[in-house]
Amino acid sequence: MSTEIEHRSGNTLDRSVEQQLLHLRDVLGQVAPRDPRTRRLGPRCWRLELLAEACAPETFRHVVSWLSSTLVSSVASKQAYADDIRNWAAFLQQEEGIAQFALEDVTPFTVRSYRQHAEERKSSPRTIKRRMDSLSSLFTFTGWATGQPILNPVTKFDKPKIDPNDYTTATPVLEVPEFQAVVTAAATPREALVPVLIYTLAGRVSECCSAGLHSLQNEGGQRKLDLRRKGGKGRVFTLPPRLCELLDAATAGRTSGALLLDDQDRAMDRHAIDRMLNRLGQAAGVLPGREVTPHVLRASKLTHMHDEGVPLEDIQQYADHAHIQTTLRYIRQRDDEALKAKHAAAAVKVYDHLVDRFV
Repeated sequence: MSTEIEHRSGNTLDRSVEQQLLHLRDVLGQVAPRDPRTRRLGPRCWRLELLAEACAPETFRHVVSWLSSTLVSSVASKQAYADDIRNWAAFLQQEEGIAQFALEDVTPFTVRSYRQHAEERKSSPRTIKRRMDSLSSLFTFTGWATGQPILNPVTKFDKPKIDPNDYTTATPVLEVPEFQAVVTAAATPREALVPVLIYTLAGRVSECCSAGLHSLQNEGGQRKLDLRRKGGKGRVFTLPPRLCELLDAATAGRTSGALLLDDQDRAMDRHAIDRMLNRLGQAAGVLPGREVTPHVLRASKLTHMHDEGVPLEDIQQYADHAHIQTTLRYIRQRDDEALKAKHAAAAVKVYDHLVDRFV
């Protein structure tokens, strides 16, 4: 690892820096890069090594410092930001002929050119905005870390306008019978545990993947799960007895290792869980044309809590949302759909007797 990073980044590493890089490498994990021309996935590689190859040496050091900081708090955010920077590097290389991504090469003109390029490729406004936010965060952090005045090329005038009330691209929600059909489609206890655990905890996929049997505790006759949530926050969940029975059937006497294993005894990562849930969703016949993802299960659980009359503050606390606006995205989507249906139905009384002529 150290030799590869030294070669790609142009740095000679001392022991402490090497240990930092090894830790960040493990945090960022691996990804299968997609060929920009053929769109085919290549072999899985360490994200950190791909960044070292894509970035100029000085910029790579800034990226490492930024991704290692608490400004980017969660593992999922670090991975997403790393992928966003690789996307910027690929744009500079393909469209502007710049071999390696360097902060000094990114200008306001580059940002506007990127937006036009992304819009032509039909990227969603939310995706474009997220990538601009990632780049802006890197510039902001680097200016703070170096104490140097660095012009941030991303301004609010460059970002796409996002309609907060546009739910057409929002995460879909499973109704209760649809979720039950997904669980019914599971063939083994290990398969069933995946959707049941994520739904019960309204968990994020990274949180459930990192949970191990060592995270389970017995206190006063109750089973509890110590879950590391987004930003490294520790949360203890008391597990319902019925879930514990399924957990025991799925773990089959194991006392160590990952909580979620596939039927070949391999610890499941986010990609394995995505594949499994999508397969179960297809077998259950739910969400035609859409995939059942861990976030679908999380959104479904929070929405069902709202349907049951759980106070908004309780839903926010259970979801571990830092801001109430995040929780409202789920609730408003549900309320907005119900409100539109109510008003549409109310319109019928105006023309109900006139329709008889035509039907």
